[in-house]
Amino acid sequence: MSVTVDQFCERLRDRLNAIEGQMRTVKANIQNRSEEAERALQAKLDVIRTKLQARKECAEMAGAYLKEMAQQKMADTKEAISEWKAKHETRKLRARADRAEAYATAAIDFALASIDEAEEAILDAVVARIDADAAK
Repeated sequence: MSVTVDQFCERLRDRLNAIEGQMRTVKANIQNRSEEAERALQAKLDVIRTKLQARKECAEMAGAYLKEMAQQKMADTKEAISEWKAKHETRKLRARADRAEAYATAAIDFALASIDEAEEAILDAVVARIDADAAK
């Protein structure tokens, strides 16, 4: 694999490991429903909301880029790509590979923003449940 692909895979692995760690923390907080856990959940929710707000702009840019790249992919027909290969048009083939890698990165950024949003929703639900249970 190319160095770029290896780096891309490593960044993806790091991001997924970070998300997994966050989910473990959330699960631990959910299992401990003490007042301290509720405060910790609220603090975590505040952090997630701040992070989500910061990521929204990135997600919007990634979404726009994904749409643009989808149009470009449609323009790069199979026939054109086969022709580039046959004519050894490496510049066009490399540009297509660069676009594909950029598209994958943008898709990951968009997915991560969605995961952050889901994490916020989970924490909102937990806090709401704790509030409901406390009102009994």
